[in-house]
Amino acid sequence: AGLKAVGRVASTRLIGDHSSTETREFLCSFTDLPRFAAAVRQHWSIENQQHWILDVQFGEDACRTRHDHSPENLALLRRMALNLLQHNGPPKDSLRQRKLRAALNDNYRMELLLGEHNRKTI
Repeated sequence: AGLKAVGRVASTRLIGDHSSTETREFLCSFTDLPRFAAAVRQHWSIENQQHWILDVQFGEDACRTRHDHSPENLALLRRMALNLLQHNGPPKDSLRQRKLRAALNDNYRMELLLGEHNRKTI
């Protein structure tokens, strides 16, 4: 219901002499091409930013867990931790500072996990 268009994006990646092309299709509820392009760029901007943070701050690419469901479970835990850290804590603190505080301060960690906003214990 509401489907008005199918959008296609073809991306070419060049690394040295090697090139690869990837095609993605999107179901759209609108037909405006500039709006479609902006929506695709916004989606991938958010995706790339999140991947960069997870790799740099949480070392996701260095994780070599391969057994059973462990990779998916750890990825979910990393994203949950990132969400908690990004949306809680002092606004002036960087993500790195919030991670360190959570690792060293039991009260702050419990505040993040339980959603309590009592800053007097920190």
